[in-house]
Amino acid sequence: MKISVITPVLNCKRFLRQTIESVLVQTGDFELEYIIKDGGSDDGSQVILEEYAKHSSVTVISKKDGSLYDAINQGFELATGDIGCWINADDFYDLGAFQKVVLGFKQHPERQWLYGRCNIVDDVGSEIRAPITLYKNLIGWYYVYRMLLCENYLNQPATFWKMDLWRKVGALSTKYRIAADYHLWLKFAQKSKAIALHQNLAHFRRCGESISDNQFQSQFKEELEIAKLYCGSITYALHQLNYWKTITSYKLLSQIK
Repeated sequence: MKISVITPVLNCKRFLRQTIESVLVQTGDFELEYIIKDGGSDDGSQVILEEYAKHSSVTVISKKDGSLYDAINQGFELATGDIGCWINADDFYDLGAFQKVVLGFKQHPERQWLYGRCNIVDDVGSEIRAPITLYKNLIGWYYVYRMLLCENYLNQPATFWKMDLWRKVGALSTKYRIAADYHLWLKFAQKSKAIALHQNLAHFRRCGESISDNQFQSQFKEELEIAKLYCGSITYALHQLNYWKTITSYKLLSQIK
């Protein structure tokens, strides 16, 4: 079994090395393929990438792209693995995450995608916003499609899928600027139930520089628009309520130093 990991990069020198190392230290019953797609960094990221390009499992592509999601799609066009995932250049995987994923798919061979747990960390890697993580873990304890329609409780860094499924649904839509991952999850859900893995797989970083820090209102609004494509009137109304609840919560959290 081969796992293909994509990392899109554009001026991410600060955390890039930690992200890459978190992929390369993974060991277990799998082969690793790591594709790093750089969109033209000029902050010193390319020096780091040149170093890791010598690794046997790493392929570095330096080419302009249209967006974050276009960069990820370009990476997956070259992927040859059985399982796919992507990790942004400020997030990182938990030690042993990939082996947990492999075992999860082996235990549920009929299912085509999987999500695990992911905590939120600050710029030095210390956990923050634990109540949000707990909330997501609770509502995602069991995979329920209707629940996913009402609220995106999945953590992108901790979500993995079989590449056959990726090809069936047509990759990420570049129509969306911020929430194409949620659109992808709902496309996946049309084809297969997900495996809910009750183990930590990744760490999502918030340090004042990410989309989730600076554009969270636009992100959740885009998720609401995406949900409308799949929802009935009741589930859409529930998603609207969750939208206002989440926006209010994030605004309050943003005021806490």
